[in-house]
Amino acid sequence: MARRSAGFVSKKPHQKSRGGCLTCKRKKVKCDESQPACGYCALRKLNCEYPQGQTSASASPGSTTSSSYVQEIAPGNTDSAYNAESDFNDTNLQISAWLLPPAIAATGQLSPVDHELLHHYKTLTWKIFAVREDAVIQALHRDFVPQSSLSHSFLLYALLGIAASHSNMLYPRKEVEKQALVYKQKTFQEYSKALQNITADNYEMILMTSTFLLALIPPPVHDGSDEDYLQWMYSILKLSEGLRVLASLRWSQGIEKMSIYPLFCRELRTLPPPPFSPRKSDMALCTLLGPLGTTPDHPNPAPTYQEKHPSSNPIFLPPALMDLLTSISSPSNTGPIDIDRQALMPAFHALSPIFLSLYYYHLNQDFYVRVFVYTSFLMPDFMQLVKTREPRALTIVAWWFALANLVPKGWWVGRCLTGVVEAFKPIVSEHYLAAKAFERVENMVRVLRSQGSVEATRSIFEGWIDWDEGPRRAEEWELAQLVDLGGIDEVELDLTEFIA
Repeated sequence: MARRSAGFVSKKPHQKSRGGCLTCKRKKVKCDESQPACGYCALRKLNCEYPQGQTSASASPGSTTSSSYVQEIAPGNTDSAYNAESDFNDTNLQISAWLLPPAIAATGQLSPVDHELLHHYKTLTWKIFAVREDAVIQALHRDFVPQSSLSHSFLLYALLGIAASHSNMLYPRKEVEKQALVYKQKTFQEYSKALQNITADNYEMILMTSTFLLALIPPPVHDGSDEDYLQWMYSILKLSEGLRVLASLRWSQGIEKMSIYPLFCRELRTLPPPPFSPRKSDMALCTLLGPLGTTPDHPNPAPTYQEKHPSSNPIFLPPALMDLLTSISSPSNTGPIDIDRQALMPAFHALSPIFLSLYYYHLNQDFYVRVFVYTSFLMPDFMQLVKTREPRALTIVAWWFALANLVPKGWWVGRCLTGVVEAFKPIVSEHYLAAKAFERVENMVRVLRSQGSVEATRSIFEGWIDWDEGPRRAEEWELAQLVDLGGIDEVELDLTEFIA
């Protein structure tokens, strides 16, 4: 019987690789020849060695290595940065090994645009989410998340949408701008479907996607109205509320054992108590006691703490915010009942550890984490106050957003700060004490714009407490903990400021 055939199809000629590392040669797999480790070895954490005399040749200008892609975007040089790192017509460009040769994902076959944007995310975009200088955090954002997205359509569309928006910001292209909107729509469609069927297999990726949804909300245009900024901020807070609910599903059921937990922990260190003790009449201005893992003083899952009996601490806030809090916690006997007291108090309490971290350790990784997770302590009744634009609630949000802009990088950092502050001001001015606390936000923003984050931070503590004393006091407290644990036999310290 004659064999049926579609005809002879010639293979496209290609240049065979004569290089490649020794591991890939032994495994008989195609090596992308990246330096210092190829994609195959880097993914599997294998020892990557090249034949002697080949390294310098492989690292020549004609063979761009993956390390050359990982660099910061310098302001005012976005075109050159984009062309150098995102010219996907360059035949020397090396796509990550886990993207090739298979091009099938949960969404079907990846298009060339999908490939381009995934690579853009892996080389550039991930940095705006990895606010901590931590190798584990960076590996999760750079490697684990994009690889996992191939198996989860909602996460894949989220990454593609974010990468498209970021790419278009660096190098505007109409087709990419349109594609970003398509990806965004598909993200929310697939994410909504996934929420209807949360399983052990998809929970981590659903939780991860919820963090990316915040970045998919487009900020107001440069000439946006006050209403635009108010709506944008409320949308950010509402999506953060959804993230809080999702995390709570496993917060007390082993979330600390999950791969992505480092992205969701709410503190990196236990903080010293405030550098003063409350008077008996001020006990109402102390943080509330609660089970480990549920309060701002002990925000991480209970198994991560050695102590079993949490304690309460004095609230540590700038004087203007403390005055506003005092007016709520100890209202006048002759005034009207404050029906919003119970909704506002927890939001003040959650700010206290942020200022403590900033005082004791200055601009540090723990501070960045606490600012980022602050919204996880905002309850629905507080969110309702923000929606109705209650002046005191907006003052709290303004402080949080201003503090968030002290973080050196992040998708939220930038021009939106001024727009939000200007939008809040007319509303906050209706309440005297809220307006006084809001003035300190305005001052910090002015200093931030003119002198940078360090001086802006210093301005927070002016007229309140000596900011430069914080690290010394923190060191003394840490040494005292070693003494209590038997780590030091004898040490002379001035610890009176930590003794009640």
